[in-house]
Amino acid sequence: MSLRRAIRDRILSRPAVLAAHAVTLLVLSRLLTPAEFGLFALAAVAHQIAVALADLGIKTQLLNSPSLDPHRHGEAFGLALTAACVVAAGFLGVALLLPDALAPPSLDATLWIFAAAVLLGPLELLFNIPLMQSMRFGLISVVNVFGAWIRCGVSIIAALYGAGPAALAAGLLAEQIVSFAMFAIARRNEQVPAPRMTGWRRLIEDGARLSGNQVIRHLSELGLMGAISGFLGVATLGVYNRADQVVKLFDKIFLNSFSPVIHPAFVQAIKDKHDPATIYLKKVELLTALIWPAFAMIAILADPLCRVVLGPGWDAAPVVVQLLALIGIARPFTQMNQALFIALGELRLSTRLDVQHHITRVALASCGALISLEAVCIALAMSGVIDAIRQTRAFARSTGYEKRQLFNVALNAFLLTLCTVAPAALALSFVSTGSVFLELILSASAGAVGFVLAVCVMRNVLFHEAQKALKRIF
Repeated sequence: MSLRRAIRDRILSRPAVLAAHAVTLLVLSRLLTPAEFGLFALAAVAHQIAVALADLGIKTQLLNSPSLDPHRHGEAFGLALTAACVVAAGFLGVALLLPDALAPPSLDATLWIFAAAVLLGPLELLFNIPLMQSMRFGLISVVNVFGAWIRCGVSIIAALYGAGPAALAAGLLAEQIVSFAMFAIARRNEQVPAPRMTGWRRLIEDGARLSGNQVIRHLSELGLMGAISGFLGVATLGVYNRADQVVKLFDKIFLNSFSPVIHPAFVQAIKDKHDPATIYLKKVELLTALIWPAFAMIAILADPLCRVVLGPGWDAAPVVVQLLALIGIARPFTQMNQALFIALGELRLSTRLDVQHHITRVALASCGALISLEAVCIALAMSGVIDAIRQTRAFARSTGYEKRQLFNVALNAFLLTLCTVAPAALALSFVSTGSVFLELILSASAGAVGFVLAVCVMRNVLFHEAQKALKRIF
């Protein structure tokens, strides 16, 4: 399957997946308290650390392989299965032995569910990896749609029955179970490798750094959330978590669609001896054209967006959303970089930059938590800009791109952003309908029209990519 078709399949499935996430966000924000969201956020980060430890970088190693050798696939599955059992047991043991001040009894059910989710993780190696490597994203997209709606339904039902933070964890586990069952049915006629006990040392050595990167990232998130909950309270952490989810709506719409196909594309482009500088600049050009207008729109529409999505009781969220949207300034220069660093053979450099970023991020955010949640958000935006500067310098050394080219890309995206937010801001200021939902739709529509017109008039890179995609489809 071609890269364009893979991206098309992922994009076409996104409206249904996004609708499931939106319904979940809309309903659960009205059923659960900020404190319950805060507790779930802490447990979820701990779960992500456990998943990264159990993964051992195996997934990335298999995706980097030009072909999926059955023998190596079996070795990877055997190691992942063993690691998942050990990590799940350790996760439960540590979590349940912690004092109640750090792990309240109300989190016990959530932790048990997350431990079960860790145990199911190795099944991804059996089903998802072969499909991703062959770029069969059509099947993956269909399963993702079903899984998202199962997660939505289970989470809401559990919340209605008073499950609290465990409702969100139950939805995640249900999604995993249903998705793996559907993959197993779809691939029932294909050979599934048996777990092997050999070749583990090489997999562990190669994957330690990859797994380490993920663990460092999640430890940074845990440190951030620990600082917010410790200095500002669990309820404030819940406000941060919901505001962060509103900002991440854009990730759920677009970037999550692209991410699974970007890494194989980078690897193939490097193997085909494409100019690394061209690859990097094209990546930045595409992401600035998408991210800057989107995050600017989120900042402009923060108040009606939070009132519609989160409902009453979240009065502090709009300002937090606006400040978190500042992170979008740096995102195009740092998003999806690890895949390109790996393809360039610069994993060590990527790891060093990651460590520096997360240390800076936690240090600045912890200082901000001594003041207010707003100060935390500003600190996060500052750490993102610092990371972007470091990464652009690193790519300048590795690829030799000209800084003037990067400046032109940023200027073009800035003009596109202005053309997008100006109509939205005008509509929000001068159109009064008495309905927050209608005002949000009208303002967002005005921004979307401005964006499309600007892309066409400026002949932005998105215009040319859309033309190519339409020609291939029709």
